Amino acid sequence: MCRGKGVLTIVMAVVCFFVTLTVLYGFDEKQVQALKKTNNCKKCDLSGAKLNNLNLEYADFSSANLSGADLSNSMLANANFANANLSGANLSGANFSFANLSGADVSKANLTNIFLDQANWTNGKMCKVGSIGKCKQ
Repeated sequence: MCRGKGVLTIVMAVVCFFVTLTVLYGFDEKQVQALKKTNNCKKCDLSGAKLNNLNLEYADFSSANLSGADLSNSMLANANFANANLSGANLSGANFSFANLSGADVSKANLTNIFLDQANWTNGKMCKVGSIGKCKQ
């Protein structure tokens, strides 16, 4: 009788561990694979996902949760990030030329050396050509 309770306790601990990992990382690897195939991540949750060095031109990330994600050195030109959560994301070296970032949350995001030529910035205004690391309007 006691042995059965011990096994049940171990099984419950393992289940709790995996549920905790899912909550902490916030995304499912299947969503990452779907994004790579379809270029669509509208309203998806890829918080904490590793998406660096990818070509995601024209991708739709509108209203997506990408908080804490790593998008460094990715090609994101013409992508739609309208109302997306990019807080705390690593965006360093990414190319956001002509991207739509209107209404996006970029608080505490790493904006080092991001390319913003003619991007629609979070305030809805267009960035000037030559905007690197900061949207010049």
